Amino acid sequence: MEFFNVARFMVPFLLVTLSTSFLFLVKAQDVPDPVLDVSGNAVRTGVNYYILPAGQGNGGGLQVASIRNRTNPLVVSQHADESSIGGYLQFSPVNPNENIIGISTDLNVKFTSIHISDSSTVWRINTELIPQRYLVTVGGVEGNPGRETLSNWFRIDKYEDAYKLVYCPGVCETCRPFCGEIGILVEGSKRVLFIGSRSDQPLKVTFHKL
Repeated sequence: MEFFNVARFMVPFLLVTLSTSFLFLVKAQDVPDPVLDVSGNAVRTGVNYYILPAGQGNGGGLQVASIRNRTNPLVVSQHADESSIGGYLQFSPVNPNENIIGISTDLNVKFTSIHISDSSTVWRINTELIPQRYLVTVGGVEGNPGRETLSNWFRIDKYEDAYKLVYCPGVCETCRPFCGEIGILVEGSKRVLFIGSRSDQPLKVTFHKL
């Protein structure tokens, strides 16, 4: 009789234990790995970073520039000289309560090292300057995820021994945006960030805390 009483006690205990373990496992799997800077520390919200190419001889940091005699919008471009580290930036995740930037999560990117009188410094995609090309420009909107801000959201994905920047927003459940990796398009003397196709080489980057 005591065996059956113990058995009746153990069965719900095991079910609760297994359920708790399963929920913990699911929760752990839902938390993305953090993006790491070159020092091995997690990239954090509200902290300034330089985005620099991985490896030697791949150019310098990022800046804003004008192309085709247009000053509005300004494009995000890369210094050709690798000794130029460019401007520093901050990342803002789609969840404003998150303090750490996770891999493959939607985020805004904005220059905090520059001020433009008639434009924000938040990144967005733009097809006005070069038709059929999705360039990365400034002038976007920070926050307010949804259909109206679809062009302002980017992601950071792991790429070989470093990272790549990606456009593939998930902030609108009913939208079907295209996806692509950010690479370099040479426009005149400028190296412009754009959303490439599968045949284009993504820009492999690292993050350096200011």
